[in-house]
Amino acid sequence: MGMVHVGLDIGTTNIAMVVLDLEAGRLLPAISLANPQLQTGELYSYAQDPHAIEQAVRTLLGKVSSPIVSICVTGQVHGILYYDASGLAVSPLYTWLDRRAMEQVDGINSQQLLLEKTGVLLPSGYGLLAHYANRRLGKVPSDAAGFCGILEYVTSRLVGKPIDKSDPSCLGPFGAFDPISSTFEERVLLEVLGSKEKQFLGSCKPFEVAGYTPDGIAVTYPVGDNQAGFFGLVSDWFRSALVSMGTSGQISLFSTNTECPSSMELRPFLGQGYLHVGATLTAGKAYETLHDLIASILRSAGMDISDEAVFDLMKKEGKNKGIPGALSVDTRFNGSRKEPNIRGSIGPVNLENLTFGNLVLGTIDGIVDELYQFGLESGQVFAAVESIVATGSSVRKNLLFREALNRKFNRSTIVAQVDDGAGFGAALIGAVAIGALSLPQVKTVVASMIRS
Repeated sequence: MGMVHVGLDIGTTNIAMVVLDLEAGRLLPAISLANPQLQTGELYSYAQDPHAIEQAVRTLLGKVSSPIVSICVTGQVHGILYYDASGLAVSPLYTWLDRRAMEQVDGINSQQLLLEKTGVLLPSGYGLLAHYANRRLGKVPSDAAGFCGILEYVTSRLVGKPIDKSDPSCLGPFGAFDPISSTFEERVLLEVLGSKEKQFLGSCKPFEVAGYTPDGIAVTYPVGDNQAGFFGLVSDWFRSALVSMGTSGQISLFSTNTECPSSMELRPFLGQGYLHVGATLTAGKAYETLHDLIASILRSAGMDISDEAVFDLMKKEGKNKGIPGALSVDTRFNGSRKEPNIRGSIGPVNLENLTFGNLVLGTIDGIVDELYQFGLESGQVFAAVESIVATGSSVRKNLLFREALNRKFNRSTIVAQVDDGAGFGAALIGAVAIGALSLPQVKTVVASMIRS
């Protein structure tokens, strides 16, 4: 192998590394380590250990035998951690799943108070809101010099100093960020930080190098996993949509237009334009919920059956005995971003259609339909789309999901044959940052590798 480019994906479940050898035209299989939850004793907390995450990153990098010339970090956004004057973490990472902002202090939770003070509603888990809640809960460490996301923290540890900038794709999930001007709303920053003198992260340039490791490896500023995934998996930005199916679901459409439907989110895309993103709160989680129901019934009947065997049985029943459209399942089991209090449903039920196979197909169709509705709302941007690039274990492992995508979207579906699309995109971003690839070359590399 020659010199390689590394993408690091700091996920909520796993920390993965992708190694790209451009000279050989090879993408090595992603390797990963677990990223477990850290128990803090707080019922509202969902935390992880930033020191363990850093050690996992260094362990993964130590497995690379070839010379590394660039590193780019991507992964989970929204959450925060606190660091001291030397840049070392002095708190857990409070992730996007953390709900401290919903805890009441003096009869009101932090989300509602910030809305009353600024007129801005930030979702639970967003970074600025988490800090605002910590201030009110008395949870800010006394030796904290600042706070940032895990992507900024890992990047800073690699280059050996705190960083004061990040890619706009990482800044947006802190909340109150304008993707067009690349600035935070001043009234929110003032209320959250508590002082005009306190500064927060600024925007870096696209593909900007943040610094170098002690060994001289270029490290770019981090990039959000949605943007990195689109960069790594979509070669024709205008005529392809990226559909991601993990725990939640997401459809991403590229546009140079700054106007997108109110149900979707406008996200900056590496200085090239914007992604119009529709995100669901459940996708794989909805399918997992049906799995848990089926498993509980079988086990209550005395069957000793593994989770994997239940998933296999669901695929078999859906394929052989399910009838597409026979049963409608609304999979908004945990609400939606637009309507957080809405819940899912099953119906209309008659004497013939309430079957195992129809429940499986109905749930899959419901997951796909929720994403399809975002496409319809995006109008002309979606009308120009000719193909769907699908990623996630659901579409790779389960033919029923691929068939549902074809059925609902009525466009050709390409299942990305890449273990970690965001990590691959991050590796490509690092290559562009040091001049090893141009943007047109990136699209050629992507077109060849996502099908290989």
